Amino acid sequence: MSGRLAQFSAPVPDTPRDWKPQWNLAPGQRLLILRKSGGKLECQLALWNLTPTWLRQLDRAAFSAQAEFVHEKPMFAQALSQRRCIIPVDGFFIWQSQGKRKQPWYLRRQQGGLAIAGLWERYSLEDGSYWDSCALVTAPAKGLPARLSARMPVTLSATEQALWLASATAVGALQPLLLNAESRVTMMHPVNPAMSSPNTTGAQCCAPSGQAVLLD
Repeated sequence: MSGRLAQFSAPVPDTPRDWKPQWNLAPGQRLLILRKSGGKLECQLALWNLTPTWLRQLDRAAFSAQAEFVHEKPMFAQALSQRRCIIPVDGFFIWQSQGKRKQPWYLRRQQGGLAIAGLWERYSLEDGSYWDSCALVTAPAKGLPARLSARMPVTLSATEQALWLASATAVGALQPLLLNAESRVTMMHPVNPAMSSPNTTGAQCCAPSGQAVLLD
């Protein structure tokens, strides 16, 4: 399961002015999300740690939701029905256990980015200010991610993205969509374990430290 993302390519021409490319995004940082607003696709920054407005213990914020249970968990149920988003990324990281150590791998498409299924919320304060937050959705791993871990972020095709974002999509159809989605990852390679620290930044976080593995 991935707790680190790379988001260094602008997913749309009009991104928020304060967005900066990131090669080693960790939960608690801000990232770009795509969501529908007024029938149009908008790109906004959101905190990667879902904080519903009713949440009082912010240290309980979740950065991921399991597709198998997302419809029944109070933390995610309302966002699933009303506030779905896409987290556009260049790739994500998974750590492979190798005895007592863990080797990080960077997973991506050979061309183009990945669209991760996400949920978003708005946390409102008494003074009228607010922030938006999000969590990515995970599922049992398939394809290349399954060689490294039991879980993976849910990555969606263009058709699946449209269904995920559409307000007309029945809530009962969302969980099968998530669980049936195939992995969109087509290549992966090991990277320097130094990127395991969220303080390590820059393009070197995604640079290969060994041979790449391609989808058969």
